[in-house]
Amino acid sequence: MYHKPVLLKEVLEHLKVNKNAKYIDATLGDGGHTVEILKMGGTVLGLDVNPEALQRAADRIKDLGLGENFTGAVGNFKDIGLIAQASGFEKVSGILFDLGYSTFELEEGNIGLSFLEDQTLDMRLDTTLGVTAADLVNALPEERLADIMFNYSDERMSRRFAKAIVEARKLKKIQTTRQLAEIIKSAAPSDYERGRINPATRTFQALRIAVNNELENLENSLPRAARLLLPGGRMVVISFHSLEDGIVKQFGLDVQPLLMKVVKKPLVPTEEEVNENPRARSAKMRVFEKCAE
Repeated sequence: MYHKPVLLKEVLEHLKVNKNAKYIDATLGDGGHTVEILKMGGTVLGLDVNPEALQRAADRIKDLGLGENFTGAVGNFKDIGLIAQASGFEKVSGILFDLGYSTFELEEGNIGLSFLEDQTLDMRLDTTLGVTAADLVNALPEERLADIMFNYSDERMSRRFAKAIVEARKLKKIQTTRQLAEIIKSAAPSDYERGRINPATRTFQALRIAVNNELENLENSLPRAARLLLPGGRMVVISFHSLEDGIVKQFGLDVQPLLMKVVKKPLVPTEEEVNENPRARSAKMRVFEKCAE
């Protein structure tokens, strides 16, 4: 029913959850990590850009009898400083960023994040954003489409796929995930990535990143989050592709010696966890601790 939280044991261990201490879950999703922090006695502010997802997680937390120490807020983590201040979380003991997407968002949210379901080609987590994925694939020049695929997902077939999209939209507007996935599948060579991934995987990732300004928002959010940490407070960031992890790694270098790395190399899921939850396979977790001011 709910998304299985990634690296749960490692998150709880490295956040060093203390009773009555304040924590921020900057990417609430289904609330899996937050539920466990609350069970350990922590007080949590949970952020989500999707009001429906936030309500779903809040209901879950309430049903478990953990609502007393939970505060939910609709908003993008790029505004974490303002949201924290408005919610009484100006100084906290820990902050978590889990940059993955929940099963609900991918399959049931009906916003077109997954090519496994036939949905409207939207991809906006925040419906106040103006541009959808359909807007991009139907309006951008071929070269710009190719650049998005290559720059945001390392798609080596970006030129080929962009050309196929432009040719297809001349005949009919591309409005659904199935339409787009079929266009890409038809353009892909039969031995694409030796069958390891669906040909549409990287294109969908790239469009999602572009629509939601994910990389820019992450770059802006991390230093703002760092300012909310108490001395000794920790920030845990779980990323799922190299561009995200690169931003987190660079952030860790830029903020020294204010924040120091807790683990030298990013933590990754165990083989057992990947077998139980295949979506965890690409997760990387970095941990930082704020030094005394």
